[in-house]
Amino acid sequence: MMRVLNLIFAPARSLGFLSRFCGLIAVCLPFTAAAQTPPDLNALVVNWAMGHYASPILCEIEGRLVRGVRRVLLKPRQTFGRPVNLEVHFIDIQPDEATRCVNSTGQDQPNIFGKVWLQIPGIPHPETAKRDFKRRLKRDKSFDFEIVEGHLKLQTVAVPIPAPHVEDFRGGQATLGPAMPATDAARELAPFKSQRKMLLTLKSTGGPTLQLPLFLREDGGP
Repeated sequence: MMRVLNLIFAPARSLGFLSRFCGLIAVCLPFTAAAQTPPDLNALVVNWAMGHYASPILCEIEGRLVRGVRRVLLKPRQTFGRPVNLEVHFIDIQPDEATRCVNSTGQDQPNIFGKVWLQIPGIPHPETAKRDFKRRLKRDKSFDFEIVEGHLKLQTVAVPIPAPHVEDFRGGQATLGPAMPATDAARELAPFKSQRKMLLTLKSTGGPTLQLPLFLREDGGP
């Protein structure tokens, strides 16, 4: 309150300075607004993809397969002066007493935890971003990324629990798009009600390839 009162009862010269200062703000604001550029393709794809997802997994516990899900969080990561990245965060499934985990086709599935960051390759062009977004989604049915950074811990599900292997995914490639009808991903996601079902593929350079069907969690996840 003291600062407010001091301004109210300031001498005329101070009030004149405040008037000029406010005028400067009024002049600067339009330039700031004009300097804002429309979102580029990276920003549009991140906004479209972001959310709390889950991926189906079957784990064998005490001799029987139990259906579960692994949690995968997709969200933006903004670095000053660079295009926004899509952060892919895998949450530890903590298999505990499970002796193995598989997908719906019976392929062994590791426990995955860690983060990678994805970016659309090339120079972004904000002026054509909306058109490029619609064209790629309609023509290619997915978006291709370069993996700009990130390590994932891949842990074989077994008893006793082994130490995880750390895989560097920097320089690898990724693809994200809707799970197309009549595909293994669509069949694996069929039991789950969701407005969005996706297929995520991550390829490391010279290492493993991870392919995960994802469905958007309606409750937003924990």
